[in-house]
Amino acid sequence: MGETISNAKAGNLFWLGRYTERVHVILHFLRKYRDRMIDEDADAYHLFCEKLGIENCYTSCDDFLNRFLFDKTNKHSLISILTCASDNAIVLRQEIKSETLAYIQLAICHIEQCACINSDVDVLQPVTDSLMAFWGSIDERIHKRDARNMIKAGKYLEKFDLHIRFDYPRERINYLFDRLEKHIQKEKSIFDQNSLFELKLATEQPFYNKQEILGRVDRLFTV
Repeated sequence: MGETISNAKAGNLFWLGRYTERVHVILHFLRKYRDRMIDEDADAYHLFCEKLGIENCYTSCDDFLNRFLFDKTNKHSLISILTCASDNAIVLRQEIKSETLAYIQLAICHIEQCACINSDVDVLQPVTDSLMAFWGSIDERIHKRDARNMIKAGKYLEKFDLHIRFDYPRERINYLFDRLEKHIQKEKSIFDQNSLFELKLATEQPFYNKQEILGRVDRLFTV
């Protein structure tokens, strides 16, 4: 890790990457489940919650969509996760620049506006667009390589975790692990290299154990 970045800032960078990518990927998955809820099975949100590993505290499809997207008192809601991303970004203003932070604020503003009118996931494309612009700005505006690697390590760890949860094909899992490993190996001081090696072995098994892999993912970051 670079000498100019404290452990606290390293944690902020890593979790900024995780929280931002969590919203981005979950929105993508949720659009597919939303179609399934409308066309096939109104209770498909039960499976969605199970795969995410969160409590299913919802009473209906509509209740799920409204509270999972917009309920600030629900720690698993997308608006709460975006708020966590913003909290980390604000203390990193010098590292990520105000222009990059602005894309997260745009995403929050849009989701808050939609919450006021009880909107659905269909109107949240501007949130996805803002988050994609955020990642583009990370590449353009962060010149400290270690800071950029920490954010991207968080991004790819989250992406890997979620694609494991939702049973994506092995080729996709292997690709995401390779990207994750690339950024972790560049910042060895904040990641457990033994856990990374064990995770790699577990992922390479012909029939891997999903819960074992998810447990190892949680042990990678050491700060």
